[in-house]
Amino acid sequence: MLNAKAATAEPAWFVSSVEKAFRILRAFELGGRSLSLTEIAELTGLDKSAAQRFTYTLAALGYLHKDSKARRYTISPKVMSLGMIYLRTDPIVARARHQLYELNKSLDATVNMTVLDDTDVIYVVRYPGRRAVTVDVVLGMRRPAFCSASGRAILSTLTDDEVLAVLDRSKLVAYTGHTRTSPDAIMAEIRKARAQGFALTEQETSIGDISLAAPVRNADGRSTAAINISVSIADWTGAELALKLGPTIVDAARAISGTSEFHPMPMA
Repeated sequence: MLNAKAATAEPAWFVSSVEKAFRILRAFELGGRSLSLTEIAELTGLDKSAAQRFTYTLAALGYLHKDSKARRYTISPKVMSLGMIYLRTDPIVARARHQLYELNKSLDATVNMTVLDDTDVIYVVRYPGRRAVTVDVVLGMRRPAFCSASGRAILSTLTDDEVLAVLDRSKLVAYTGHTRTSPDAIMAEIRKARAQGFALTEQETSIGDISLAAPVRNADGRSTAAINISVSIADWTGAELALKLGPTIVDAARAISGTSEFHPMPMA
């Protein structure tokens, strides 16, 4: 069941009907391509009458499609327009697109930018290389922060207490046989990333993938975004990637942050 987050520090201003409408849209992340009214009610925790009113309204506004014969709902492409507003207007995304395009061409490797959303990171910029390991990754896709290089890079800019709070809310499950799920092991990797300026994961979210990530920092040094390079274990080892491209990913992240010039490192 999808649960609402705490109503923030100003509960009197919190409009629960808006939250419920978004809860229905988010239900399709968990439930599949199409959902019946009963399934929507079960996934959202709403009673069937409330689910019916909200789905009717969302369909009338064009954000859901209803198959009258099958009595099932699907997400409408109109939902994508909401995400495009963010991609078009966010200044860090705009800077990242330029920097990562140049990095992609220079290295012929897959490069991404992700942003932190509670316990996950969301892909907001992506340029695949010719030898992309995971071809099914698209903008808007989520990955758990605890076991992704980008997530650990972002978490490395937070305090230990803040990181532990994120881990406490996370589902620490293994996505591959290489996934670290122990809080102590994850914290060790995050502290390592904090010390060296970048995070490295090897096959923790996808078999065959090695990922190197650096945080895009705010003025206070903290981060809610990171960029990463993704390569295949057939072409690299983790140690080689860290040695050769660690400085490159850190420089690119600083450039996106607006704190340095970007100088891509040529491949040896």
